[in-house]
Order: sequence, then structure tokens, then C-alpha cells
Amino acid sequence: MRLRLVVVGVEGDVNLGYLLRLAENFDVGEVFLVKPTASIQSSTRWAARASAKASDLVVVPTLDDALRGAELSICTSDEYSAKDILRTAVNPETAANLAAQREGVVALVVGRESVGLTRDELSKCDLLCTIPASPRYPALNLSNATAILLYEFYKASRSPSVEQPPDRKTLDLVASYARALAEALSMDGRDTEATQTALRKLASRANRAEAEAALRLLSKACARLGCKGRAEELLRRGRADYSK
Repeated sequence: MRLRLVVVGVEGDVNLGYLLRLAENFDVGEVFLVKPTASIQSSTRWAARASAKASDLVVVPTLDDALRGAELSICTSDEYSAKDILRTAVNPETAANLAAQREGVVALVVGRESVGLTRDELSKCDLLCTIPASPRYPALNLSNATAILLYEFYKASRSPSVEQPPDRKTLDLVASYARALAEALSMDGRDTEATQTALRKLASRANRAEAEAALRLLSKACARLGCKGRAEELLRRGRADYSK
């Protein structure tokens, strides 16, 4: 696993400085900033001996740009609802163990101090991760939450992995076939989105053999319903969008 920390819309110079320090503490390979409002120059005051890492920051305009090339993407949030499929989450230990099975880039995405990540941003990730906390006050400070997450990812990266995860192609195929199948069944837009997201997330949590078995089932169902062409179109479109 090569870990990429993606910080969306970071607002505070202090928090950004602490994030740079954490990235150094836990061997983060690269740090991407999506539309930061914090001052990179000012943040180095709080980065201590990790201030040099500020020169390696990659600043991009969109989350899509920050996720380009990632084999697995994990968005984070402070709370979720079981009724909203986009916010059905795994805990940090589970997310870290799944990430540690990957050989390529894993993107860990954290959001703004004030509002976190939007629904649209959450939908772009393969998995959602939340940190269990008291329901009386479940929201953690950005740097504190990131410290917990990076600790788990660092710990998991130092443990041997036993299962082969699904590759990026399999995950993209599952998402494309799921959406084509939902459209063929005349599901409305929200249900189609939820079905695609749910199956992609299930495949992300499965091992390679399980994900490929699910893909074969979806492929056969699409063949029966005549939607394989639509699935292939969605796959081509997704790859074109991702390669911009």
C-alpha cells in the first residue's frame, strides 16, 4: 500500500500544519490538497520538523483529480445514517486492513473542519469510514480524527496481508454492471445511484474471488436483460472521466 492523504478544503493553518506533522509521523507517501483555503506557508509554523513536507504538497482543484490513479479510495465522515446507503460505514481498523491488502495507491480522504465532505464527494469513494464516538458529541477535530486514522493505517501496513483484494478493473466493472442493471429494471435515479454505490462498496470489502463471483452474476443478469452494452458504455465513460 502506498498511502495518499487527500484533504478537501482545509480551512485552518494550524490544522494543516498538524496534518503535515502527522503525515511525517505515519509515513504517508503523498499529501493532496483540494481547494485549500488555509495558508500553506503559515501552516509550517505548526508542522515542527515536518515543515519541509509543505514543499511536496500537491494542490488540485477537484476531488476527482486527487483520486486519479488510486486503487482504492476511502472517504471519512463523523456520522452516518443507516437509511442512507452512501453513508454506510466501516470502522478505521476495518478500512485500514482492507487498504493494507492493496499494492497500489490508497487514497484516504478527509474533509473540511466546518462541514466535512459533501454527499457528492462521499459518493466518489469506494468506502466510507467513521470513527466510533459518543452520540452526545460524535464530531472530532480534523487533526485528531486524522491521527486516529493514520495510526490504524500505519499499524495495518506493518502486518502481513493474507487475502488478495479485487483490482480496480473489477470494481469499475461491478459499478458499471450494477448501474446498467438498475436502469434496466426501471429503478428511479436515487435507487439506481444507491444500488450502484452499495454493490461497489460490497465488492471493495470482498476478496478478489468473491468480487469476481459477484461480477459474473451481474454480467449474466445484464446479458439476460439486454443491458451489457449499456454497462460497457458506462465503463468507457467512467474511464474517460477518470483519465481527464
